[in-house]
Amino acid sequence: MQIVEGIIKNILHFMPVFFGFAFFGPLFAQVMDRLEWHAPLELSTLAFGMIIGGSWGVLAFIRGSWIWARPS
Repeated sequence: MQIVEGIIKNILHFMPVFFGFAFFGPLFAQVMDRLEWHAPLELSTLAFGMIIGGSWGVLAFIRGSWIWARPS
């Protein structure tokens, strides 16, 4: 049981990165498709959305917050 608990803790520890890729990436791609925006460098909108969503997830993981402005 401790092995399963350790695996789940490790997965949840990196949840902001997974969430950035799994939710924000496709969301950005759909918004770009809906607004008929084109991704730079001849990337597909999904690839560009994954880059943006994944980057945002990594930043949220490092900072510990999805929100940029923190109260003082």
